[in-house]
Amino acid sequence: MNKAFQKISIDDVDYYIVDSIQNLRAEDSFIFNKNKLRMFDGSGEARKYVGSYKGASGIRLSEFFEYDKWGDTKVNGIRTYPIIQNSCFFSKSNLLKYLYDSRIEYFEQEQLYHNDISKYYDDYLKEVMSLEFDKNFFSIYDVSDFVDNKLSRSYIRSDDKIWSMWRHIVLPKISYLSILKLLPVVNDQLSINPKYYFRVFLDYQFRSIVHPQLDVQWEEVAETLVENKVKKLKSIGRIGAEIYRKKVIDHMPQCPFTKITDEKLLIASHIKPYRVCIKEGNEEEAVDYLNGLALTPTYDKLFDQGYITFKDNGDLVCGTLLSPYTWEKLNINPTAKNNMRIYPENRGKYLDYHRKFVFQDNYEDLV
Repeated sequence: MNKAFQKISIDDVDYYIVDSIQNLRAEDSFIFNKNKLRMFDGSGEARKYVGSYKGASGIRLSEFFEYDKWGDTKVNGIRTYPIIQNSCFFSKSNLLKYLYDSRIEYFEQEQLYHNDISKYYDDYLKEVMSLEFDKNFFSIYDVSDFVDNKLSRSYIRSDDKIWSMWRHIVLPKISYLSILKLLPVVNDQLSINPKYYFRVFLDYQFRSIVHPQLDVQWEEVAETLVENKVKKLKSIGRIGAEIYRKKVIDHMPQCPFTKITDEKLLIASHIKPYRVCIKEGNEEEAVDYLNGLALTPTYDKLFDQGYITFKDNGDLVCGTLLSPYTWEKLNINPTAKNNMRIYPENRGKYLDYHRKFVFQDNYEDLV
């Protein structure tokens, strides 16, 4: 087995991630009309832009989807809609997590929308909850600009219910689509038939973990997604924060990634976010040095925004939202066993919170 491939498990089936396309923004032109921004008109179109089919970008798309007929869809002058792939799927768990992460934006609306989108939230939640299976398969077909169109834009579309569902719940500009190309593992051998895992994510600054001041009832969702009631926001204050930082660095005097010990470059990064501790009325957790890791800025951001997390024994767990090139530049091998010196003892409840609520991937799929 090629150990360079990162492994993921979905519904007890192991897959290797052999390729991915990340950061496909949810343009307003794609958004369902009820969720559109006030600055834009129109009802939105159900086709999703995935790139140009000319040049290097076109080669990349053709190799990724194993399809090389982009835009060449006329037969006798009549438009046809050839199938690109029929083994694509969204997962119920990912769509639920997206709704969980986006609920603050649905109810507080930092962006300006045509409508009050909060009134649609419960219906969207019930629609996703009604899905019978976690993996929901669909086919995509080619609705690109024709080859005689100078813009040469590649678009995909589907008529399946799940395609309509994700288009209904996604919010414009602050959401993006990630597509993992997976090969199932059968008897420790890679299958030759790829599956395409479509996932939707929210920009970090709009995630509810960053804005915990609003309590939204979240019924029927898994216990790991249940919110506590909002409590009055309190402040530790500058003195308390400095004491917390000193205790964190005294306990963990170097960044486990860079081995840097210069305190000027170390950040006392909360494991369970400070905002959440205060919201829950747990000021003691907010200043508990065991709720902090000493990290240099780049790795603080990776941890704070949920691209990485840790097991209870200190093993590093890497998410699937960064490219192999990025991991290489970070000097991290996401497929290797990376035991980090984070002194994990007695940090269990904080690490558990981070894995469940901050980490952007489904932790159980990666271990």
